[in-house]
Amino acid sequence: MENSFKSPIIILANGAFPTHLIPLEILEDAGTVICTDGSANTLDTLNLVPHVIIGDLDSIDPDYEFHGLEIHDPNQDNTDLEKALDWAVMNGLKSVILLGATGLREDMTVANHYILFDCFEKLNIEMVTDHFTITCHRGQRSFDSFPGEVVSLFPQRFGTVVSTTALKYPLNDTVLDPSTRGISNQSLGATFSVDSSDPILVFRDHPEN
Repeated sequence: MENSFKSPIIILANGAFPTHLIPLEILEDAGTVICTDGSANTLDTLNLVPHVIIGDLDSIDPDYEFHGLEIHDPNQDNTDLEKALDWAVMNGLKSVILLGATGLREDMTVANHYILFDCFEKLNIEMVTDHFTITCHRGQRSFDSFPGEVVSLFPQRFGTVVSTTALKYPLNDTVLDPSTRGISNQSLGATFSVDSSDPILVFRDHPEN
């Protein structure tokens, strides 16, 4: 079914709606927008229409008229975002950009970061907020960057061994635990890399407008 949806494919969660130029431009340039339940209400205020709405549909405005693909999943054991990502995997989608996944509720913000650990081997996911682009991987990965870009690393597990290149504070087979030790590093140039023995979140801040 992947060919039925135009890229880039955006999943808009029901957190704080983006205000930074970068996520707003991503939304404006979207080929397909998948809304998780009530996020369709906010999208409607901007006169934008999603292609798909998925979730238990308990937050969407009852007067909202929608003529696209509506998927009602009443399962209370997972969140609407998890439902949207599971649906994306089941329908053969390969890459998605996740917007609106932070803000409003701190518990949901933390939960949505953990979702990246759960899904990174099934989907290529970029979570883009008003401050950062956040990805998850295991092994070696290189990133496009710019000098002075803030880079923060959050491993999933204790005892994770991490090596980096082209960062101001290099890690060389360093044992990194879930803590503050990996935050506020800086890129030295146009690229950097992170090699991690276990899953790790990589936060990269946006260039100034």
